[in-house]
Amino acid sequence: MPNYQEVEPIVIKPNTLKDLERYGIMKRYKDCTFENIRNKRNVPKCDIPLYKEVVEYTKHFDEHLENGTGLILKGPVGTGKTTLAVAILRESIAQGKGGFMISMPSLLDTLLTLSKGSNEQFLQFENKIRNTPLLILDDFGAEYKTDWVSAKVDAIITERYNREKPIIITSNLSTGEIFNKYNQRIYDRLKSTCKILTFIGASH
Repeated sequence: MPNYQEVEPIVIKPNTLKDLERYGIMKRYKDCTFENIRNKRNVPKCDIPLYKEVVEYTKHFDEHLENGTGLILKGPVGTGKTTLAVAILRESIAQGKGGFMISMPSLLDTLLTLSKGSNEQFLQFENKIRNTPLLILDDFGAEYKTDWVSAKVDAIITERYNREKPIIITSNLSTGEIFNKYNQRIYDRLKSTCKILTFIGASH
């Protein structure tokens, strides 16, 4: 069973996969940096203004980490939301801020699995989600909908909201679908702390 204690921020090089995985960045996304995105020119023209807003966000990490302001990157499948989210995290790590990324299905699966095992492991993981400077939740809304899941999502969002710690969310859901899938408290807290960027480009 992996150790989920908080990882100390370190400056990492682009291809140190072992270090990247400590922050939740998997092999497929190991090369996702703003530099590589620019060089490959794989940002649809219609989404370039949004890309620039994401880059601008990373230039003010101190302010966002202090105030708990995040981003919601939403839009159709294949528009580069996860790629940009990883690039945000890579920049945060490079600046010595740290952070952690996990998909919503993996988050809930991990919580459920750990809840049946070692209490220490469960608390370590929950503590990481609560305290990591920057939390990135990928595929928000892709998790199964049960009362237990809803309660856990509510607890995570509320905890980060109360601690004024930022969340970056990627989602294929529309704003209305997010509102309908989760309770109004979750929706209101996300809306009040996150800037919504809607990507409309064709799938990469």
